Amino acid sequence: MRALALAAVLLAGVSGAAAAAAQDTDPVLWPEEQRAFFQDGPGLLLSDEQRSAFLAMDEAARGAFVRELLGRDPVPGTPDNELLLGIERRRRLATQTFPSPLDVRAQLLFLRGEPAERRIIDCAAGFRPLEIWVYGTPPEPLRPLVVYKPDTSEPFRIWLPIDAKRALYNPGMIGLMEDAARMSRGRGAPRRLDAQICPDARLVDRATGIAGLGGPESGLPEEDGEVVARITLDSTLDDLPEGRKDPGKPVAFRWVAPDDRARVLERPKDLAAWAREASLTKLPEEPRELELGSVELDFPRRQGQRMAVRTLIPVPGGALQVTTEKSKPAVHLTVTAVVEQGGQVFEDLRVRYRLPEPKQGEVVALLLERQLRPDLPFLLRLKVRDDVSGAETRIARGFLVPSQPVVRLGAAARTAALGQIIVPEGGVGKNSIVLPPPPDQVVLNVWRADPLVNGERIVKVVFLVDGQSQLSRTRPPYSAEVRLASFPKEQTVRVEGYDENGELVAADEVVINRARGTFRVTLTEPKAGSKLAGKVRARAEVVVPEERRVESVDLKVNDVVVATLTAPPWEAQIEVPAREEIVYVSAVAKLDDGSQAEDTQFLRAPANLEQVDVHLVELYTAVTDGAGNLVQDLQAADFEVTEGGTAQALSKFELVKNLPLNVGLVLDTSTSMASSLAEAQRAASEFLTKVVTPRDRCFALGFGSRPYLLMPPTDDAEAVAQAVEGVRAVGATALHDALVTALYYFRAGQGQRALVLLSDGDDTASHTTYERALEFAQRSGVTVYSVGLGLSALDFEARGKLTQLAETSGGRAFFISRAEELEAVYGRIEEELRSRYLLAYQTERAEEGGFRPVDVKVKKRGLKARTARGYYP
Repeated sequence: MRALALAAVLLAGVSGAAAAAAQDTDPVLWPEEQRAFFQDGPGLLLSDEQRSAFLAMDEAARGAFVRELLGRDPVPGTPDNELLLGIERRRRLATQTFPSPLDVRAQLLFLRGEPAERRIIDCAAGFRPLEIWVYGTPPEPLRPLVVYKPDTSEPFRIWLPIDAKRALYNPGMIGLMEDAARMSRGRGAPRRLDAQICPDARLVDRATGIAGLGGPESGLPEEDGEVVARITLDSTLDDLPEGRKDPGKPVAFRWVAPDDRARVLERPKDLAAWAREASLTKLPEEPRELELGSVELDFPRRQGQRMAVRTLIPVPGGALQVTTEKSKPAVHLTVTAVVEQGGQVFEDLRVRYRLPEPKQGEVVALLLERQLRPDLPFLLRLKVRDDVSGAETRIARGFLVPSQPVVRLGAAARTAALGQIIVPEGGVGKNSIVLPPPPDQVVLNVWRADPLVNGERIVKVVFLVDGQSQLSRTRPPYSAEVRLASFPKEQTVRVEGYDENGELVAADEVVINRARGTFRVTLTEPKAGSKLAGKVRARAEVVVPEERRVESVDLKVNDVVVATLTAPPWEAQIEVPAREEIVYVSAVAKLDDGSQAEDTQFLRAPANLEQVDVHLVELYTAVTDGAGNLVQDLQAADFEVTEGGTAQALSKFELVKNLPLNVGLVLDTSTSMASSLAEAQRAASEFLTKVVTPRDRCFALGFGSRPYLLMPPTDDAEAVAQAVEGVRAVGATALHDALVTALYYFRAGQGQRALVLLSDGDDTASHTTYERALEFAQRSGVTVYSVGLGLSALDFEARGKLTQLAETSGGRAFFISRAEELEAVYGRIEEELRSRYLLAYQTERAEEGGFRPVDVKVKKRGLKARTARGYYP
């Protein structure tokens, strides 16, 4: 696909007058050739005066200007038009490498071509995303240029000394380095923790001219008020000089100017010279173009202050290459989307699609849905890639979000495929309030809500949790810590902005701790068989597939709708009749795509329905002999099960060699793990790839000062293993928070569930107490296998916690002295997970809750059963 020949822009959902007005004022709504010329590279060749004049032109004048400029031939003595060829080659180079021209790296490639050297500083534990680019041609000195990503929602930009060196570090590393500096006062220079964890930290020092967080490096060569690196093309960035011998003289190390952001981004002074050089640009091999149908947009509904924007991407099935997934033919696609607004990246994300092989002549329809602000123009950039063949296509689409819903896609959207979003972000508009969601899928105890308040009208912000007001703020910063439930559950946090007269100006809300997985609804209250009457509290829990939204939940009594809920918590007071012989309560959940799920509980039933008053208790049980070997030849009659001292008759029994597994891996990545982490990563990766089959699901979580998700639940064990290999050791030890967070990821799964927890010390940073974490583990029904690394015999508290967590859940605790022993430990866990017995029995389902103790014994002498010591109904 040629650089200046992108897909045509259609204005979606805009009235004729509004569209015409918007087209005159915002480049994203211009005809695509004109927009791309101005925003995607060639506009960088214009002077400020030319850019201003171009913005003021009408469509016809802009078209004439573009044709005139691109028709010039600055080197008339050659057969080619070097300017046109150079623009095309540089744009292809930039767009093949980076998703948006707003990324300064794409601008550098367009204006200056490939750098002489590019070093990616791969150390997430120490630095923000960071690269060092070197430009220059010997014998002229080569100049290092630092580019970095200030925030996940911002593109890369050039680092300047005015930004301060700490802008390049992540906040956790800044805290550690400041702590080290305080502890070393009066004892000499502090330890360089960044250099210990990140091998390239000294290279960043030399590229910026600043050692650590501050203070000039003792010398970089100075020339004409600028510090430059005298290296040659056959040397590396590691050869940057350590500096001059006169540390007392100030170092003027910058070679980029803050007033024009960077000299490297200045338009070329000699357009003919630039054209000659650009026309010779060598391009990487371009992937085969993927055939697409016409991309369509609509705006089906308004959600608070946002409008839902759906993008339908049709891909002819015959254009896709088929692979095999779980022994079935399938196609794999990835859509990379960048949403720009007002010259800024508003949102960027990747969406992965895994779909069955399309039938002959079938079109695969991909659906992408986001929420954007009404009455604003946006630019959507899409890269659609066939992950099997490598074919891909890029398109750009400008549109104006209407103030009212406009539905065009209809049934086509309901039958389209939804993918797994990998990176979501957000933005804000005028006189509005936006509540960015928490970065984590699981939030514990309290959450600092930091709404983005824009405009002068809002003077008061009220914070509500599940509809109940908690607190308010009357002056900036409008942020507050909102209190959440004792245990993580689905809750709605809402912010409302009011003006000085008390009038509501804007509001926004987010749902936190939402269960994601296979669509289902569970009626948790009232309990079956509770025989209640009168006012009763009803509550449902809904598991929602990725990229789907709950439209409503209907609560019914004897098939009559008594409450309709549109936001969590899915609970309400309902009236239960006292005199009817049969009473049942139902919860019916509806998603935005029209699909439904239902759950029913009988409160009162006739004699022929008495079986509804019992429920099944499932216990996964491992049996070992006196030598600790697993025993796998027992029968149901060999077991004795009691609940609260009452013997229970088994209604189900089997050896679970091949039952699907849900496995979670929790890895301590605190600073104390630095020397052991590499071996721990290797052993964990090997464990995952061995134990997890295509029928199973797994996820990985790391924790230092706070837990963080490495890979969400998936059937791709290799992807989880790769995510584990990328972590770094930094921070304190939030063990309790990590346990609760990891257990919450099992809430959407069923069947055999196991959590493998590795830590080398006791908790030092959690908000959750150990007692609450233990109770949550008991409520979750997940088997915990704990591994203590390097704990001495005197670490009574840490050993005791890991042991109790494992034993109360039916798992096992391991204590090892070296990381090299992990492989054997994981091997034993793997063997046990495929060698447990499933014991199930029916028990009365009492109205009241509370922990129910369970005891399992093996009648044969010398054998010991390990299983959960009880459960919460």
